[in-house]
Amino acid sequence: MKKIKFDIKKLKKLDKKKCFICKNQINKENIIYENNEIIAFLDLYPPTKGYILVATKKHIEEVTELSENEYLNLQKILFKISKAIKKAFNPKRIYILKTGDLVAHLHFHIMPIYNINNNFTDILLKKSIIKLSKEERKNITSEIKELIE
Repeated sequence: MKKIKFDIKKLKKLDKKKCFICKNQINKENIIYENNEIIAFLDLYPPTKGYILVATKKHIEEVTELSENEYLNLQKILFKISKAIKKAFNPKRIYILKTGDLVAHLHFHIMPIYNINNNFTDILLKKSIIKLSKEERKNITSEIKELIE
């Protein structure tokens, strides 16, 4: 895995009409978890190994649009995936973030941190990303999938 410079500003904001989640344009090989309501997959531009996006399948933009049960089920999935990442890759910490500036679709980021001396903001802003081969992506996906309880 090689780190390369990356400028997140080059990514364009996606509205509902262009939403790759709603259009089911996620590469099936990168999906680590899926049920009727939720999909979790490797980020296309991961700043760290095992960086995962977890999204609702239904297009909603705010967490407050979920019922309490939907929200709690989403949190359970975030927890299970985080535990699987911890077992698979042993990061120092795992952060779970809800953003939504670039993709107007409710999603969370699961961000494993391997060196706590790294600048959290630089990782979040994806100042550099890991360039993964198709094989590396496949291996990361399968390692996490196998450990989800």
